Amino acid sequence: MAKASNTDIVPQVKAAVDIVEFIGGYLDLKPAGGGRFKALCPFHSEKTPSFHVSRDRQTFHCFGCDKGGDVFTFLQDIEGIGFREALQNLADRAGIQLSAYTGADKEADNERTELFKLQSFAAKFYLENLEDENNGAPGRTYLATRGLSRETVIRFGLGYIPEAWNAITDAARSKGFRTGLLERSGLAKQGQHGLYDHMRNRLIFPIREVSGKVVAFGGRTLGDDRAKYINSPESPVYKKSRVLYGLYETREALRQAKEAIVVEGYFDLLRCVDSGIENVVATCGTALTAQQAGLLKRYVSNVLVVYDGDEAGKRAALRSIGILVAAGLSVRAMVPPDGQDPDDYIRDHGPEAFRQMASEAPDFVQFYVRMSDDRTGTIEGRSEVAKELFAVLRDIDDLVRREEYLKLLARELSLDPHRCREEFEKFLRGEAERSNRELPEPEAIPAINDHDREFVGILLSDEKLLEDVVAALRPLGLTPTPLLEVVEAVSAHPIAQVPQHLASDAAKRLFSAGASGEETWGERGADLTRERIFRFEKDALTEERGHIKEEKYRAQRANDDDRATELAIKEIELSARLDKLESLSRGLKLAS
Repeated sequence: MAKASNTDIVPQVKAAVDIVEFIGGYLDLKPAGGGRFKALCPFHSEKTPSFHVSRDRQTFHCFGCDKGGDVFTFLQDIEGIGFREALQNLADRAGIQLSAYTGADKEADNERTELFKLQSFAAKFYLENLEDENNGAPGRTYLATRGLSRETVIRFGLGYIPEAWNAITDAARSKGFRTGLLERSGLAKQGQHGLYDHMRNRLIFPIREVSGKVVAFGGRTLGDDRAKYINSPESPVYKKSRVLYGLYETREALRQAKEAIVVEGYFDLLRCVDSGIENVVATCGTALTAQQAGLLKRYVSNVLVVYDGDEAGKRAALRSIGILVAAGLSVRAMVPPDGQDPDDYIRDHGPEAFRQMASEAPDFVQFYVRMSDDRTGTIEGRSEVAKELFAVLRDIDDLVRREEYLKLLARELSLDPHRCREEFEKFLRGEAERSNRELPEPEAIPAINDHDREFVGILLSDEKLLEDVVAALRPLGLTPTPLLEVVEAVSAHPIAQVPQHLASDAAKRLFSAGASGEETWGERGADLTRERIFRFEKDALTEERGHIKEEKYRAQRANDDDRATELAIKEIELSARLDKLESLSRGLKLAS
């Protein structure tokens, strides 16, 4: 593995990772000509692709929500991680070894690296225990009762931890892993008599992030422990709200099917996969989160929620619907009959019966109404259910879809469609008023000026015009702006290195927009550049005249008549030069 110093590591990693290939692993990119690609933006809900990726400039930009940047920015935003972790992730992908950092950064990076190593060691240890002729017998016996194939067990790395109090603790210590690291990983706990294993006498389910690294474990008791299932606590490498069990193993099947089947438990997922139903993920028995819904949206546009048929499972399904719809996903839902979970149902009725039930699963409106049938017998109950569904429908941006769901809601609840729509609009007004009262005004993000975006694109495409602009700006001494920051960085650094030399977020967004957008100026590049140079000169004269005015007023207040007269003459001269520039600018526009 090549080793790079801190000074050249960022451009070296960026050069080794093609942004189109990398983002294409998350999104369905479509060619848009000129080395550009388009996709639906993963950062906001939209129906028409406004997310652009440029292979030539190694940038991305969404013209809908203004998110943009380079491959590091994309990974940070999509995974919710910091720059150091993004750099490490991409360096690993490129086969580049990072040199050590110093201070807190080095300590944090080293801990994450050690935690990943420890979790990988633990996964191997649990697997070897399961396969051990003596130690693994309880785990193998239990798995035999579940009827999973060996291929599935191996594919998902299932393991076993014996009853002993210090099995993983002693094994990890013997390999040099520190006590503090064992605690932070969640593999061990500190008790009155020292460190002991968090999980004992349990079947083990390794939980992986989307890159395939093991970050945590789930454990199913094989004894009489009151907690049938437990999971690892959160750690520096594991945030349960951002992980879905099985996603790493089934992500390609999700893309191909364009629909994800979301189940609750480990065995629900394993049973589906073992039966040939691959497009499935599990929430590990915890409530679905907005981050997990966003994770799913990278791979699919449709979701089928399949939770247990008991009351707790129904409630979990109902909660999940709103979160998934808010993420911009099309949602259907079902629960197996007779209180069964998906694992039970497939074992009793076979995978084809499950597929048939899945194909007939209703949309979320019908599902919600049917699951609330204990309340739909009265006008008050139907009104209550309608308002609960209104809270889900408000998050649908597609007005046609929303209107159709409103009609369906009215039909399912035997309500007058016109009255139902009126009540929904009343509900929206009430929500808006409540939000205005309760929420502070959000800080506005300035929109990117189209002329500035186009100008940046021109400079990136024509080195001679860039040189002309830099030469024109040099004597002007303009007050720094995001545009000037971009021009300075573009003139001083290779395009791929520009983002890391931009300090302001506004400049970064402007650069990514100019670098990723389509070429709209055609033959007008030189004319538009001359117009912009005139504007820079005009801005410089306007700034200088403003300073002269302020100085003149100060001289007048100090009764310095000679100085005030001198400054008044300068102000008149500057105004004349401004008028001349304005005339030249108008002439240039007419000529073009």
